[in-house]
Amino acid sequence: MKGRWALLALAVCVLVPLVGLTGCTYNYPEPVGSPTAASAPATAAPQPRDNTEILEREAENYAELYRQLRAAPSPVLLSEAGPLDGPVRGFGKFEKVPTAGQYTVTAACVGARGAKVSIGQEHPGAPFRPVELELGCGGSTSQVIALEQGYLFAHLVLPEPGDTPWTGAVGGVRVTGGGPGTDPPRLRN
Repeated sequence: MKGRWALLALAVCVLVPLVGLTGCTYNYPEPVGSPTAASAPATAAPQPRDNTEILEREAENYAELYRQLRAAPSPVLLSEAGPLDGPVRGFGKFEKVPTAGQYTVTAACVGARGAKVSIGQEHPGAPFRPVELELGCGGSTSQVIALEQGYLFAHLVLPEPGDTPWTGAVGGVRVTGGGPGTDPPRLRN
């Protein structure tokens, strides 16, 4: 019996508001002189943009970037590249540093006036001080840095927020070497 009353109370609570709203109508007349769908001018669908030229330039820029970042004789710990502009831009990557030692960071960009790459590690209790390499996009830039065992990050620091015109410019970073007693390689500019 108790269950029937609960079911009846639930039905009344749900149905009373619905019945009360069924008689309501809302009428908002259109103001005189307002545009309607019938009077709207017909517009053509946007045509897709031909990005063939930019894609070809980007492919050429990647080929040049990989030439500038060519592998050193020591093992590659981290390697990443990405676009500097356009619809999808930037890059970032984490890798595990197996042993503490001296590592060479080489970065480059092609097709732009410049870029910045940030490389670093974060350790509990230690101040966070990433290395930032300013790139002139005229060749590769290298720097030897000391890394501890743990994780290393490298990412492109984008110069401007928001959308930028797509030109096909690219940038990349490669970290090589490492281990105890590693002789620091000579710097290239």
